[in-house]
Amino acid sequence: MESINSLFANLLNLGTSIAVVVAAFFLMLGGYQYMSAGGNPHSMEKGKTALFNAVAGLFIIMSARVIAGLVQSALASGL
Repeated sequence: MESINSLFANLLNLGTSIAVVVAAFFLMLGGYQYMSAGGNPHSMEKGKTALFNAVAGLFIIMSARVIAGLVQSALASGL
C-alpha cells in the first residue's frame, strides 16, 4: 500500500507541475495579446478572455490538487 501511495503522490506532483507550467504559459500569452492589441477592442477581448481562462484553469488545477490530497489522506488512514 505504501508504494501505491508513493506512486500516487509522485503522479499528483508531476501532473500539478505540468499543469501550472501550461497555465503560466497561457497567462503570458494572454498578457501579450492584451498588451499588443493596440486599442483594437476585438484583440483586447481575446487577451482578456485568455487571461481569464488561464486563471480559471489555475484555480481548477489547485482545487483538483486539494481534492486529490484529501482522497490520498483518506485512503492512507484506511477509510
